Amino acid sequence: GIAADLRREVWPFLLGYYSFSSTYKEREAHRKKLKDYYYRMKLQWKSISEDQESRFADFRERKNLVEKDVSRTDRTHTFYQGENNAKIEMLNDILMTYCMYNFDLGYVQGMSDLLSPILMVMDNEEDSFWCFVGFIKRVMSNFDLDQSGMKKQLAQLYDILAVAVSKLAVYLEEHESGNLYFCFRWLLVLFKREFKCEEIMRLWEVLWTDLPCKNFHLLLCVAILDHEKDLLIENNYGLNEILKHVNDMCYRIDLERMLSTAEAIFEQLRGSAKLPESVQEALGIYVANTSSP
Repeated sequence: GIAADLRREVWPFLLGYYSFSSTYKEREAHRKKLKDYYYRMKLQWKSISEDQESRFADFRERKNLVEKDVSRTDRTHTFYQGENNAKIEMLNDILMTYCMYNFDLGYVQGMSDLLSPILMVMDNEEDSFWCFVGFIKRVMSNFDLDQSGMKKQLAQLYDILAVAVSKLAVYLEEHESGNLYFCFRWLLVLFKREFKCEEIMRLWEVLWTDLPCKNFHLLLCVAILDHEKDLLIENNYGLNEILKHVNDMCYRIDLERMLSTAEAIFEQLRGSAKLPESVQEALGIYVANTSSP
C-alpha cells in the first residue's frame, strides 16, 4: 500500500487523472483546465430553477437518489460526521456534477460508496471529481441497467472458483447458490462495505495497479470463499444461510491474509498446464496448452 500522506499525490496517477509521463508543469496546466471544466458543469445543474426542475423528471429523480444515498454514506467516519458538514455537500455536488458529465449513466446506487474514500484523500471537489471519473471508467459495467456486467463477473467468478476450489463450486451448485449472488455486493462496490476505511484504501490501491493480473478482485473473492469453505460445507448451509453468513463477515475479513491467498491462487492458476479459456480471458493469464470451458 501507499503511505497515507502520499495518497493525495499518487491516486491521481493510478486513476488516470494524470499521465505517468507528464511533467509538473503539464500536470498543473491539465489540472487548471479540468478544474474550470468541473465548475462549468457544476454551474449547469446549480442554475436549474425550481420552476425548470418541476418539469424535469429525470433531474428530480437523480437529485433525490443522490441526496438519499449521500445522507447515509460513511456518516460514522469522522470526516463526514455531524450536521451541516461541508464534506457531505461536497459529496453531493460531485455526484450531481457527474450526472451532467455522464448524463447517459447518471447516478446509480453504490456510486457514493466509491466516491467517499476518494474525497477523504483528495479533500477538494475538482480533484476528487476527476479521480472519481477515472474510477467509474474502470467499473462502468457494474452499473449496466440490465446488470449484464455484474452477471458476467459472477459467471467469471464461478469459472475461477470451479478451477481453484472445485469442491466448493460443486457444493454451491448443489445448494442453489451456483449463481454466487451472495457475492454481488462485494463486486458492485469493490468490497467497500466489507472493510474499514483504511483497509479499503489499501485494497483499492492494489486493484488499481492491475497487478499481478487484471480482475484481481475476483481472486480475492475466491480467497475469501476458500477460507469459509469448510464452515459452509460442514454446516450444510443453503442459500439463505450462506447469504446471512457472508453479510455477517462485514469488517471481520483479514485483508492481508486474503491478499496473500489471492496471490497464491494466481500463481497456482498461472502454473496450470490447462486452464479454461473463460478463466484465461477473465484474468489475462494465457497458457499454451488450453482446454475449453
